[in-house]
Amino acid sequence: MTARNATTKHKAPAAPAPGRRAAAPPTKMVRARAEDARPADISTPAGRLNEGDLQWLVGYQLAQASIVTIAAFDDVAGIPHGLRTVEYTLLALVHGNPGVSPAQLAKALGLSAPYITTGLDKLVRRGLIVREANENDRRGQHLHVTKPGEALVVDLTARLLESERAAFKTLSAAEQMMLAELLHKLARSRHAPGRAPGD
Repeated sequence: MTARNATTKHKAPAAPAPGRRAAAPPTKMVRARAEDARPADISTPAGRLNEGDLQWLVGYQLAQASIVTIAAFDDVAGIPHGLRTVEYTLLALVHGNPGVSPAQLAKALGLSAPYITTGLDKLVRRGLIVREANENDRRGQHLHVTKPGEALVVDLTARLLESERAAFKTLSAAEQMMLAELLHKLARSRHAPGRAPGD
């Protein structure tokens, strides 16, 4: 290829015709792309502080999100019925697992037996659950909900589900289901093979 041919192939862009203005740069497109490239909001939910690397810590984000769920629980069950979250959880598990033992509850929740016993004692005093002796082991116990206990836990669970859906309205129904599934999967990891509970 001759130098003349090379010059012909790579000549500079032609100047605009007389009377016509050069095209303006696509500022709107550039601005839109810049907006898309911006990082997601990484400020704290309140106070507008930069979270920095905290945004990637699941424990931190769970703690922030739990502020919403705790408030929802207090409004539905905590204040009106004088229940703590662990007591509601015990009532719900006994309702869903008739005849369960205190030891099974302690293992399932990763809590100490004395702590579980304290919660169960309160539920028994309020007439929400009953203890039945194990015929094969007098030291063992089986737990069952009473009629008032069943009515209460069914009502509270339905209202808590509705309250949480409203509290997390920034998430779609599908996203809320996915979040619950992911958290359940995360919770089960404490009993993963090769890992002792509590590690």
